[in-house]
Amino acid sequence: MSYNASGAERALSAGSGEDASVDPSSSTFFSGDYKKNDDLKQMLDSSKDQLKLEAMKRIVGMVAKGKDASDLFPAVVKNVVSKNSEVKKLVFVYLMRYAEEQQDLALLSISTFQRALKDPNQLIRASALRVLSSIRVPIISPIMMIAIKDSVQDMSPYVRKTAANAIPKLYSLDPELKDELVQVIEKLLADKTTLVAGSVVTAFEEVCPDRIDLIHKNYRKLCNLLVDVDEWGQVMIISMLTRYARTQFADPNKDGTNGDGTAERPFYDDEAEHSDASEDKEESAAAKVYMMDPDHRLLLRNTKPLLQSRNAAVVMAVVQLYYHCAPSSELINVVRPMVRLLRSHREVQSVVLSNVATMAQKYKNYFEPHLKSFYVRSNDPTHVRLLKLEILTSLATESSISTILREFQTYVTSSDKEFAAATIQAIGRCATRISEVTDPCLTGLVNLMSKKDETVVGESVV
Repeated sequence: MSYNASGAERALSAGSGEDASVDPSSSTFFSGDYKKNDDLKQMLDSSKDQLKLEAMKRIVGMVAKGKDASDLFPAVVKNVVSKNSEVKKLVFVYLMRYAEEQQDLALLSISTFQRALKDPNQLIRASALRVLSSIRVPIISPIMMIAIKDSVQDMSPYVRKTAANAIPKLYSLDPELKDELVQVIEKLLADKTTLVAGSVVTAFEEVCPDRIDLIHKNYRKLCNLLVDVDEWGQVMIISMLTRYARTQFADPNKDGTNGDGTAERPFYDDEAEHSDASEDKEESAAAKVYMMDPDHRLLLRNTKPLLQSRNAAVVMAVVQLYYHCAPSSELINVVRPMVRLLRSHREVQSVVLSNVATMAQKYKNYFEPHLKSFYVRSNDPTHVRLLKLEILTSLATESSISTILREFQTYVTSSDKEFAAATIQAIGRCATRISEVTDPCLTGLVNLMSKKDETVVGESVV
């Protein structure tokens, strides 16, 4: 009893204290940042730059950790006029995060942002433009338009890149400015720096993707810059150039041509019946031979090294380009990079396998040497297993069917009922396509009918 009494006394004495921050019944018990935020406001109101810098570092740290720092907006926005460049940089980092949420307060600082666009520091100029484009109020559209036009002529490529990124934001805010924005995009497309290329192509695709005429005079420059552009810029440029090539260049695989300057010839040539007209046929065949446009070849040649990129999105963008725009004989170049990506994350595997499943139906001979790469693993999720099963079924030939069927025998016993049922269906498809294994497949299916699993028996009967 003495122990409990002393414990109760300690609890009462603690509860009678004036410090509410340690009282569990107080709301401030759950908001430990209250005092800290109050201290930060005092530091931001200080006349010493060192205190302001320390406060801004802590605030940006809070934002980076996902903590809500929106209540500090009034105290922070006042420091946008600070003469200390380090403080100003961090203020703009904060404003970029909260300008869209606190639009009324941000509007009060518009004139300050406009002055910051003339700052000697390129990072300040770019940050000011980024904050300005984050304020989603239609009334400031003309101000944003002027800011973007001025930034396009900036000496710093980083500021010009920021201007390109601001174009889609302004277009979504005020679509009536499209004509003026197209003029700005046209000027940025002529920019020769790699830093700007990816952003301006993104703006082009969002604002005026039908204006292919803007790409004509910049096509070769974009092809040559491609290798040096940042990875996500490469994805955007390759996607745009793929669309461009499909609409502006002839299909290299049309009319039985290989795209390498030679036409496909029939396997049998009845020389006896056509000996008299052989010369005329050769002349007509020569006239029909497709010669690839040098600009088309430039695109394929400059994107080929990107198949070795560490970024899966870049590799798949090049694969898409080759699939739609390259001669079928050159598609073999994309096979190994795709197989390499199968060792990546599951999400990447799923995308790659979906593409392989499509390509394998038409170009199975390119994927046959990599058959083992498509074997199902025990840790594969169901959708990946089904994709691999589809690929293996497509790649089945008379020479490889025995190996594939042995693999299927293991899959049928899987605890994954959906996968086991799909395997039985795949065996049936193989039996109908390859006559040599029809009888063994039928025998195997009949044996499966004796299994206790209703799903397996049902699929075997079907």
